[in-house]
Amino acid sequence: MPKKLRRKKKRKIKRRKSKPESSAPVDFISSGSTVLNCALSGRSKGGGWARGRVLNIAGDKSAGKTVLALEACFSFFKNIKKITSRIFPKVKKFDIVYNNSEGVMDFDLKAMYGKKFVKKIEMVRSKTVEHFGRDYARRVDKLEKGHALLYVVDTLDFLKSRAALERFDVSVADDDEMAGSYDAEKQKYLSTFFAKVSEYLDKNEKDATLIIVSQIRAKIGAKFGKKTMRTGGKAFDHAIHQEVWIREAEKLRMTRKGTQGVYGIRTACRIEKNKCAKPYREAEFIILYDYGIDNLSSMIKWLYGNKQIKFDGKTFKTKKTFIKFIEENNYERLLEKQVEIRWAEIEEAFFNEVEYRKKRWE
Repeated sequence: MPKKLRRKKKRKIKRRKSKPESSAPVDFISSGSTVLNCALSGRSKGGGWARGRVLNIAGDKSAGKTVLALEACFSFFKNIKKITSRIFPKVKKFDIVYNNSEGVMDFDLKAMYGKKFVKKIEMVRSKTVEHFGRDYARRVDKLEKGHALLYVVDTLDFLKSRAALERFDVSVADDDEMAGSYDAEKQKYLSTFFAKVSEYLDKNEKDATLIIVSQIRAKIGAKFGKKTMRTGGKAFDHAIHQEVWIREAEKLRMTRKGTQGVYGIRTACRIEKNKCAKPYREAEFIILYDYGIDNLSSMIKWLYGNKQIKFDGKTFKTKKTFIKFIEENNYERLLEKQVEIRWAEIEEAFFNEVEYRKKRWE
């Protein structure tokens, strides 16, 4: 292909991907991973989680669900006042609420994200699903123009209905089996809750983003389709704007002072539902313990794999020297653009498969 034509094609891809794939106005909150941003929204910078929507992170234990939620909180903390929105007024005030229903947070947040972030994020704990619903609803009701909210509940599975907890207390007092309801009260409540949330988010009148973390579980007796599921019911399924299922792909190990240890994991994501870009896109990123998402290493892995690293006319023998070069020269954004261009080229290849069939419009 002639050089001029090749350059023209690249410019076209950049221009086409300079805005999200959704035709409706939507803002985004970075996920902390450039590759995941592309999978979620079709672009790297300015892409990621849909702002002012209901989002779901589902996965098995130790897959990185909490870290992914915390990274969204950290991105919100750093950038929400800088975003020029097409939908919401300029943010003058914002709240980050982390409803840790499990009651345990062993991450060293100060070491990972700094003192200012720890001071800003509000940690709460709901004992029942009803309390969570009321807490969220009251906060959203109080939002005025220029006031943004990011609310995380981790996890929805841990929340039980008040009636279920009362039945448990009765069974303990009577030393008898607990009467079962198959979580019917919780499902009914969530059906009403998500209907109300839809009212809040209608016409983008409230700048409120809700991230719900879910634990997946085996689907007993399943012979067809998915072998796993997550709780929430059909109302939850319909309310979700973006749904990401994550799993641990690999434990990362290194040897120091004669001892091998795990220092992080490589996490794989699959976008199960997406209302602002194409669904079923996949992304991988690296999580380092006591740090969070290692975006640089994740981008390098996605771009180069096990190939020799060539960048800006230079060849790098190791990933470590390449990362040092990127950080010393502030080339992070340039690397992000390379990821976005590559992602766009792949999407373009799929797009071309159906482009010629649009003759039916004529």
